[in-house]
Amino acid sequence: MKNTVVIKKCKEYKVPDIQARIEEGLELLGGLDKFVKKGESVLLKVNCLFPSEPEKAVITHPEFVRAVVRIVKRNASKVMIGDSPGFGNFTGSKKTGYREVAMQEGAELVEFKEEGEAGSNRALVYRNFKIAGAVAAADRIINLPKLKTHGLMYMTMCVKNMFGIIVGAGKPAYHMRAGRDKMLFARMLVDLFTAKTPDLNIVDGIVAMQGNGPGGGEPAYTGVIVMGEDGFAVDHVIPQIVGLNPDRVYTNAVYRREVLGGAAPDVEIAGENIADVAYKGFKPVPGEKDTPDSKLNTGVTFGTLYRFGRDLITPKQVYLKKLCTGCRSCVKVCPVSALVYDEKKKRIICDYNKCIRCFICQEICPEKAIVIKKPLLGKILG
Repeated sequence: MKNTVVIKKCKEYKVPDIQARIEEGLELLGGLDKFVKKGESVLLKVNCLFPSEPEKAVITHPEFVRAVVRIVKRNASKVMIGDSPGFGNFTGSKKTGYREVAMQEGAELVEFKEEGEAGSNRALVYRNFKIAGAVAAADRIINLPKLKTHGLMYMTMCVKNMFGIIVGAGKPAYHMRAGRDKMLFARMLVDLFTAKTPDLNIVDGIVAMQGNGPGGGEPAYTGVIVMGEDGFAVDHVIPQIVGLNPDRVYTNAVYRREVLGGAAPDVEIAGENIADVAYKGFKPVPGEKDTPDSKLNTGVTFGTLYRFGRDLITPKQVYLKKLCTGCRSCVKVCPVSALVYDEKKKRIICDYNKCIRCFICQEICPEKAIVIKKPLLGKILG
């Protein structure tokens, strides 16, 4: 059965325009009543990696969220907005604009707490997860990712955004279990998405993040909203819009290889054609080479590279002293305690022998002081 993915042009964060485009997309997907019945509670799962100003393209834009709230509350008895940031307080931050949206639109901001569970019989690695209670209790989940590059998974879209339903110390624990095996971590993400599948996915691609994502990149004015019931189908389409290979995204590769048996997702595009909204010059994650015959697609996993001189060929993070403010956010979230802040030298010191290359430090650095680079031999080998 074909999965419909709707693409809509939208150049600015003007609520009437966003609302109109999403409503048009909903009609193509079967209407609002298909996804939210009268009287149901709805949780909007945003991407709030850490509290950040909307114009930096780190978070799902608050005006995008406002437009969705206005649509959903026609049917919903209760609309909640939630996420579990890598650091910082979700409900207490003024930077994001979410508090203002919730207050003005009659929605509720929720701080995720580990009070729920989710499980799947189709698991590749993990069958059961401890998740946020608000996520487990909501009648409907609408996933609102931000279109961004990602140092570990190449891109973060629908599937990766749901990692935020795991709360607190749970996230670093999964990184630690996966170690340096990116494919294992991607399998976990696919399992989690299957265990708690959103009812609808609406991706904020009006202004995306390119380059050193998901927290330290730069804005890319991609001008699209992409939506669909099937998050895997949406994640297959989005890379094509920005000129990247969808199979280079680790979660996409795992889903195609291990769930679909090697076949590409069966997708039907509605709304705009990919060619009509294509964004040229989008910058992928630094140090990564995007080719159809990349090692990811030929079956050479990160675990294999680990055994054959991993430190000589695999990307690793570099700490930029000039940009570092000594906030120690990276030190606090490192799951293997590989980082310390040297007070005398005013810089981060990394024990690369302990480092598992999860890149959480790069994700959450608010100063863009951590970048991912590939060693010379890695560049030569492609």
